[in-house]
Amino acid sequence: MPKHVAFVPVVCVVGFHHARGPEIETWYGVEDGTDPAIENDWPFLPFMALSDGAHTSTEDFSYFTLRQRETPDRVATSLFGISCTRQLDSNDLIKRPNDVTRSTVQKALVVVADSPHFFGPLREKLSLVTRAWFAQR
Repeated sequence: MPKHVAFVPVVCVVGFHHARGPEIETWYGVEDGTDPAIENDWPFLPFMALSDGAHTSTEDFSYFTLRQRETPDRVATSLFGISCTRQLDSNDLIKRPNDVTRSTVQKALVVVADSPHFFGPLREKLSLVTRAWFAQR
């Protein structure tokens, strides 16, 4: 019988590709070769993390819920996501990749956890991290 197993928070980076739209670029805190979005059927995570209209502000936050699938070892449960979206004028990039064809680069740093109770302090930390990340250009 499946049991409740504590969920270890995971982090991903979502970017906006000019032809494909929002997509997960990488995961942190997961085993190599695994993708929680595929394993749990979260096809809309990139769209929830990098919400429509994100281009209208320098920084934005999104909050959302996800469902962790049941497995033989654990019950299905609700998970909670917070994302900090930031954008940068693509002309400010030090090295502009060929696939950057729009006027801005948009990325979201996303944390998925089993409780939203620490999202207040986490919001401030995500803001600091994305600000420092984008300052590298």
